Amino acid sequence: MLIPVLMLLIGVGAPMQVAVIVSGCIWPILLNTIEGVRAIDPVQSETSRSYGLSGFNRVRYQLLPAAAPTIMAGVRQSLSIGLILMVISEMFATSSGLGFTIVQFQRSFAISEMWSGIVVLGLIGVTLSFIFRFVEQRLLRWYHGLKEVENAA
Repeated sequence: MLIPVLMLLIGVGAPMQVAVIVSGCIWPILLNTIEGVRAIDPVQSETSRSYGLSGFNRVRYQLLPAAAPTIMAGVRQSLSIGLILMVISEMFATSSGLGFTIVQFQRSFAISEMWSGIVVLGLIGVTLSFIFRFVEQRLLRWYHGLKEVENAA
C-alpha cells in the first residue's frame, strides 16, 4: 500500500525501495523490543537498581540481555518481510532485479523461466533463514543453553 505513495513522494528508484523496506521492517523489531523490555522481571529491575546500575550500564547489562530474545524474534520476522518487500518494490518501480525479472517472464508467457525465478527467490529465503539462525545461535548462546537446561529438567 505504501509503494504508490512513496513513488509519488520520493520518486522511482533505489531510495524509494529502501524506504519501502525500512518502513515495513521497522515495526516488528520495534514492537518486539517494546514487548521484550516490558516483560523484564520486576525483581531483576529492582536488583539492578539496588546495585546502582543506571543509564547506559542499565541498558547494557540488564535491558539488552533481557530483551534480546524477543528483539531477535522481531528481526527474524523482519527478514522475511524485507525479502517480500524487496521483490514487490522491484515488481512495481524498477527496471532490474529479481522481482522485475519474474514479472517480465510472466508477461512474456515464459512460464518455466518465471518459476525458476520463484525457485531462486525461495532459495534466497531459505539461505537467509539458515544464516540468521546461525547468527542467532551465536548471539544468544546463553539463552538457548538455558532453554536446553530447562527442557531437560
